[in-house]
Amino acid sequence: MEIGLGVYSGECLPVEGATPTQVLADSLEQARLAEQVGLDAIWISEHHFLDNGYVGSVLPFAAAMGAVTSRMDIGVSVALAPLYDPVRLAEDAAFVDVLTGGRFQLGVALGYRDVEYEGYQTTRAARVGRTEELCQLMRQCWGAGELDFEGEHFRRKGVQVHPKPVREGGVPLLMGGHAPKAIDRVARLADGFIMDGGTDSDVFAEQGHNRDLFDRVASAFGMYRQALARNGKPTERPRFYMTLGGFLSDDGPDAAWEQVQDAYMYTRRVYGDWYGLDPKEYEQWYPELMPPEEHARRRTEIWLGAPDDLIESFRRLRDITDDTVHVMFRCKYPGVSDAATRRSIQLLGQVRDQLR
Repeated sequence: MEIGLGVYSGECLPVEGATPTQVLADSLEQARLAEQVGLDAIWISEHHFLDNGYVGSVLPFAAAMGAVTSRMDIGVSVALAPLYDPVRLAEDAAFVDVLTGGRFQLGVALGYRDVEYEGYQTTRAARVGRTEELCQLMRQCWGAGELDFEGEHFRRKGVQVHPKPVREGGVPLLMGGHAPKAIDRVARLADGFIMDGGTDSDVFAEQGHNRDLFDRVASAFGMYRQALARNGKPTERPRFYMTLGGFLSDDGPDAAWEQVQDAYMYTRRVYGDWYGLDPKEYEQWYPELMPPEEHARRRTEIWLGAPDDLIESFRRLRDITDDTVHVMFRCKYPGVSDAATRRSIQLLGQVRDQLR
């Protein structure tokens, strides 16, 4: 089992009293701290055309994090594959891998926001085809010889792409998704599966809430193994990654929720908008407007507390996934102070120590 820190988005809200430059600088220092306390990786997420500072340039951000660390992996979870030219993404990913000495991992996904497709002159209808061809073409870029690829969306021939990644086989290519077809695509094309533990995509658009996490993990892990078997891939110890929201405090779950509740509910409102919920559904999603039962329900969606409050839940995840899971645990939220975030990271390091 591994624990990474993520996902970093670069979001900067006025309540923080910091400039975007300062938020990014704090993020790099938090990456240093994550490595110092023994975490296994740090992860970056991508979205576009947002006025809150959300990072669109994930490869430069990854390179910066790689430059201030020396041991832990640097990962993107996820790059929005349909928006990219495959050769350019392969070049940039290989460069970051070389820069970090073979510590880079690249996750990709289809995306779901129409404004992003339109802004990059593609369409929702083309997203699956572009993503599949991107994965295939990047593999060619990282291999030996000249490119020889003829697809519906991309055609590249007669050039050799450099640099090559440090690791044999190329940069580890991960892929997100939740529907059965998406998980089958992961098994066919990727090296590992990223489950979204933070937002329950199967029901969030209808309910605005998440189902039980452990049930979802058991289901996704089982579906991924079945998909690997159907595609003739090894099923023992598959590479299984998951995002997970939470926050740690020395003073326990109530104090952790007090520090993160405004930021967490901000993320729920953002995703309510992105998932197409009626604004009336989320206009009351502010802590000061929520009844006690809604607070209690929201607290079950993220992991809160001191290290001793969380360790058994991590062990349960480890057991469900045959000790293969890499948890991308989110301690960084827009609007939460750098000091509180740093302490949460330090406490997460204590959890990691107990799981060794």
